[in-house]
Amino acid sequence: MVSCNGGLNQMRAAICDMVTVARYLNVTLIVPELDKTSFWADPSEFRDIFDVDYFIASLRDEVRILKELPPRLKKRVEQGYLRSMPPVSWSDISYYHNQILPMIKKYKVLHLNKTDARLANNGLPMEIQKLRCRVNFDALRFTPEIEELGRRVVQILRQNGPFVVLHLRYEMDMLAFSGCTHGCSNEEAEELTRMRYCIPSKFSQHVLDL
Repeated sequence: MVSCNGGLNQMRAAICDMVTVARYLNVTLIVPELDKTSFWADPSEFRDIFDVDYFIASLRDEVRILKELPPRLKKRVEQGYLRSMPPVSWSDISYYHNQILPMIKKYKVLHLNKTDARLANNGLPMEIQKLRCRVNFDALRFTPEIEELGRRVVQILRQNGPFVVLHLRYEMDMLAFSGCTHGCSNEEAEELTRMRYCIPSKFSQHVLDL
């Protein structure tokens, strides 16, 4: 079980990571729970934003995903038999195999309660990176209502001439923490890695200021 935290982009990245971890460990993943308290205090469930049936079906050849725990395990959780913990930030895939998998075998159900810790992006096997991309660009499809609204907005914009979409918070630290090095040279990828560990994120700094 996983509870994502942060904004929608952070939660989306966490879902990609957790699907990959579940596949690598050969364990069942329960449809992730979205953050309802941070930032916008949005009450939306996974199914309100993403097409949950398509999410499950599109990944059925990779990982078993259920909408909720089976009755027997659900009863164990309700009785308090649940181990809950955050994963160690920026761990590679071996951490999940060596530290997390034994806990799943022991407790049967493990709840990762803070998944913005992220799976390390450097040195991962290509098949793992491919699965992360597959989740992000295929499996995480918005609900038909959101898709239709998006098409209507783009249509209106196009009717009024050329337009540009700008993410006003796309800053240097966001580029570093996105972990995306597509199209970068080896030197540029190494520079982003150094930035990731040397520059505190704006969100982290904001928390410190508070």
